[in-house]
Amino acid sequence: MPDNIRYLRAAEQQRRAQLVDQARAAIRHLDAAGEVITVAAVVRASGTSRAFLYRVPELIEDIQRLRSRQQQTGQRQPVRQRMTDPSKEARIRQLTSANRELRSEVSRLREQNALLLGRLRETAATTPID
Repeated sequence: MPDNIRYLRAAEQQRRAQLVDQARAAIRHLDAAGEVITVAAVVRASGTSRAFLYRVPELIEDIQRLRSRQQQTGQRQPVRQRMTDPSKEARIRQLTSANRELRSEVSRLREQNALLLGRLRETAATTPID
């Protein structure tokens, strides 16, 4: 009788890898679409089973990490619409520069206001009251 166990094991490993790929693709799709990421949602989107997902710790960790991030930030925007760290830093630099310019303008306007107020007081002081 031939020993077919190695073929069965190879087929099982191939099937497992295929299911892991399906689950990862489903997680990426849900995240990109801004959907709530839960085990049930991944099961529906990937066609795998809950039992299978729980037997693959890295998939459960990914689901929990993404779900936790969604809950902490309240963020359910698609990945392509989320700001990256470099774009956040660029935006901060832009806003800081605009803030600096506005502060400078406010300072300049205060000086002008003070000068005008001084002139107004001088005019009022030199104008006789009838």
